Amino acid sequence: MPETIRDLDDPRLSPYRNLRHRETDDGFIAEGSLVVGRLLQSDLGVQSVLIHTGRESKYLPLIPGSVPVYLIDRELGKELAGYDFHRGVLAHGSSPTIEPLEKFRDSPQSSLALALVGLSDPENVGSLLRSAAALGVRDILLGPQTISPMTRRVIRVSMASVFRHRFYRFDKPAEQLRDLANAGIASIATLLDDSAIPLIDLPKAIQSDRRVLMVGNEANGLPPEIAEAATHRSILPMRNNTDSLNVGVASAIFLYELTRLQDADHANG
Repeated sequence: MPETIRDLDDPRLSPYRNLRHRETDDGFIAEGSLVVGRLLQSDLGVQSVLIHTGRESKYLPLIPGSVPVYLIDRELGKELAGYDFHRGVLAHGSSPTIEPLEKFRDSPQSSLALALVGLSDPENVGSLLRSAAALGVRDILLGPQTISPMTRRVIRVSMASVFRHRFYRFDKPAEQLRDLANAGIASIATLLDDSAIPLIDLPKAIQSDRRVLMVGNEANGLPPEIAEAATHRSILPMRNNTDSLNVGVASAIFLYELTRLQDADHANG
């Protein structure tokens, strides 16, 4: 049964306070009907749902009976969130477990993974996660200085694709890449280096069916010691004197090519 909240100081509202300036508290906040709907359909836990009074009939059928539902009027919601809470619904979700990399290494179901190293822009990370989900890549390795995938902006830009991924700790990339290589898993460092293998030639160079595509910081790319630890280094050739592409765009091209060839191999096998 929904409970109406009329006091801004009500402790049940704590996770939802001042969302403009605070990304997460205990878990994360999902915002809007599409994102909240996908959260409710995911395997992640939902701690509570906050709905504008008068809109509850739209959402209540989607919410499990065990999840607390709070109603709040629009003006109080605006004051609470720090901006016009016009989407009508928020949910407090439980953050996914970031698994040790060994779990990915030892999983025979994982064929292609995406590793994010030093990515700090939430729009790029959200775009990358959305592209990865669209191409069937579920496993995401989170490297040093990479923004949390559960921040408000990443979730919104990913269009809730973030809820479909499995996350793994990739906190010592150079060391962990050697461990992956010993397990027969190839790693691909994406570089702006003419000595690297052009993407079109990459499949011929990789013998392993299990692969990790690594992308680096928006401005500086992958640190040299991490790129050198990869089993393969690859470049996306460009024309018209174009020196680089946005990391989200370039990574989507790499992912598309790798998944396309992987699907073709399975079809022929």
